[in-house]
Amino acid sequence: MGERRLLVAEVADRLRCCCERVLRLIRAGELRAINTGTGARRPRWIVTESDLEDFENRRANAPAALKLERAPRRRQAIPNYFG
Repeated sequence: MGERRLLVAEVADRLRCCCERVLRLIRAGELRAINTGTGARRPRWIVTESDLEDFENRRANAPAALKLERAPRRRQAIPNYFG
């Protein structure tokens, strides 16, 4: 039968976000999707399993770059003008 196809609601469940967020990702071109709506109807987006996995891999946390540690700040002495 081929690759599994997911509706926007199913993608939202998997990403643990709302459907609007998924639609924004599709419109921005970050998440690849196929519009199966025809004619003047509203778009009906389908996301393939492999496109969703590619998106998740691009969004996965990469190992953190080595951070240079800053020296701790010293508190400046406040001059005592009254005593």
